[in-house]
Amino acid sequence: MLHILYRNLSVQVTAILCGLCSILLLAACDTLATSPNNGAFQATLPPTLASAPVYTATPTPTASLTPTITPSPTLTPTLTLTPTATLTLTLTPTPTLTPSPTFTPSPVPTQPLFTLTPISQIGMPPAVTPLAAVLAPTAGWSCEDFPCEGDVDGFMQRIQVPAGYALERAGKFPGQPMQITVGPDGRLYATVLEGGTRNGAVYALNADGSAQRYSGDLISPVGLAFQPGTDVLYVTARTMLTQGGALYRIPSGGGLPEPILTDLPCCLSIIDNQPNGLTFGPDGYLYMAIGALTDHAESPRPKNQPFADILPNEAAVLRIQPHTGAVEVFASGLRNPYDLAFDAFGVLYATDNGIIAGPGDRVLALSKGAFYGWPYWRERGCETCPPTKASVTIAPDLLALPDLTLPRGLVAYTGTQFPADAANNLFVALWNGTPDGQRVVRINPRDPLLGQEGYTPQPFVTGLIRPVDVALSPDGALLVADFIYGYVWRVRYTG
Repeated sequence: MLHILYRNLSVQVTAILCGLCSILLLAACDTLATSPNNGAFQATLPPTLASAPVYTATPTPTASLTPTITPSPTLTPTLTLTPTATLTLTLTPTPTLTPSPTFTPSPVPTQPLFTLTPISQIGMPPAVTPLAAVLAPTAGWSCEDFPCEGDVDGFMQRIQVPAGYALERAGKFPGQPMQITVGPDGRLYATVLEGGTRNGAVYALNADGSAQRYSGDLISPVGLAFQPGTDVLYVTARTMLTQGGALYRIPSGGGLPEPILTDLPCCLSIIDNQPNGLTFGPDGYLYMAIGALTDHAESPRPKNQPFADILPNEAAVLRIQPHTGAVEVFASGLRNPYDLAFDAFGVLYATDNGIIAGPGDRVLALSKGAFYGWPYWRERGCETCPPTKASVTIAPDLLALPDLTLPRGLVAYTGTQFPADAANNLFVALWNGTPDGQRVVRINPRDPLLGQEGYTPQPFVTGLIRPVDVALSPDGALLVADFIYGYVWRVRYTG
């Protein structure tokens, strides 16, 4: 009798367990059917630079609910025999669904460009007849031809400016400045070569004339420009000493340079022809000057190829979208454009250095898509240059300069301190130690005599050693950087 009782009880328990297993099996199947794909996209975090422009649409995390399995207790019957043969229920864990967050990508919108409004020059003093600075004596100074490095009084006596203007010492950089610009904080910034090498950094000049390092190390830094509306600084340099032209970004507040473009054309030599001057245009785009990889397209294999090929983006001025890094050629045919500047009318000007033998120093007013002649310079006296192609149209120079003057920095006067006749005049630094060099000259780009035989640009600051760049201070004074000792001089109008 007891045997029959146990057999009936076993049949009942088995039926109960089978029913429960079926229920659990269906729940597990439902769980698998609703589980996420194991290959779900893993988002990458965006840049954390609050003031830096966004260059690509970078995924950012957005939380969504995806079920995952976590254990929780539920009732499952198990059989326990007692003398009265009854069922006792015990608890065992069974998986249930609990939502947890996962990340899916969403694009970061591209920031709009900050465009510039036309510059107003209302309030300038009345126009006066522009006067030239006299030439300084070339001997009799504390270090023979020039004052010694610490002889500030000697420099103040040697450097000459026109009547109605005054000269002041603005400060000194600890090295050789290459180019200068005024930052959004009103301080003067410069790319500076350190210790007599081609290595350097960006420095800032404080109000008291002292300088402090602003960036990390750079190889052969030259051009620099702040993006309007931000304190983000762009700098041209090299990735290596003899190759690799690059554009870097210095984050807000300074720090390590961040590479933006590292495949730009470079370099003719250790000291020449690389990515050079930078400026932002009224359209919000960044403009960059880049030198040629040869002097006059001389061939690396003259037996097999008469002249070198000109690479894309070489010997040109580039237009760069700063948020995406997209590059296009704005103008071409420039051998070694060193600096760029826009005037109040939106005209872009450039200085260009001629070939090693001398011909080709000039100032250009650039037009989009125009070609400015290099390397087809046989008409300039270069017998080993390539002959001009019949299909090429060469745009004219704004002003051809004396050979070997080596024009470096330039700025268009858009301030209000100087007399009205100085509006949109160009101030150009002529770097080399030639009879027409070592000075800053003034050029009226709309002078009807410009380019005619006998025209010479007006000396504005003379007695300098190696003037390398010019810029405008916030009050409208002209700032001049001298390469040799790192001095910066300020020229202001006194009336």
